Amino acid sequence: MIQFQIECRNSSLNQGACCICEHSFEAKEAKVIVCDDQGENCGEVCPTCISQGYGWIQEQFTHLSAPLPSVRKARTLKQRLPIGA
Repeated sequence: MIQFQIECRNSSLNQGACCICEHSFEAKEAKVIVCDDQGENCGEVCPTCISQGYGWIQEQFTHLSAPLPSVRKARTLKQRLPIGA
C-alpha cells in the first residue's frame, strides 16, 4: 500500500525529478510525495504520473521497490527460456 503526501515547496528550485518515471518536470508551489506504508522509500511524483491514477502509481511503485533478483537467479531464468522467446 502506498500513501501520498502533499507539501508546500519551500525552495526556489524550479525542476523536480519523478521517483516513478525518473523524468524531470517543472516544479510548482506544492509537491506530491509517494511513500510506502512504513513511511520509507519516498519520492516526489510528477504531474504526468499522478494523472495515471492511484492504482497505476501503486503498481509502478511496488515494482520499483521490489528487491532485484540475484545475478545467479537471473541467469537461471534466462537459461530456462526456450529459443525464440
